[in-house]
Amino acid sequence: MKKSARTIALVTALALFSGSGYAIAAETTPKPISAERAAYQTALASYKAAIATYRTGATAAYAAHKSALATAKATRDAAIAALGAKPIAPVKPAVPAKPAQ
Repeated sequence: MKKSARTIALVTALALFSGSGYAIAAETTPKPISAERAAYQTALASYKAAIATYRTGATAAYAAHKSALATAKATRDAAIAALGAKPIAPVKPAVPAKPAQ
């Protein structure tokens, strides 16, 4: 009886392990793409395109800002130069010395 119990246990163990190999092989088939996954991928593609457009626009806006800033600085410097030299404050007169007594 001990010998047959060992044999049954061995056969059962081999059957369990050999059966798992078939289960793994059956799961390797590609899963169909669900509608939610397809919608997500479409939304992701449009998001990536929108981000690329945004970054291009931000770069052009930064370049336009730098150009406007340079123009404003040049205009300010020209206006300051047109004013001429800064006026000089008058010199205070010297205080007369007190007469000696």
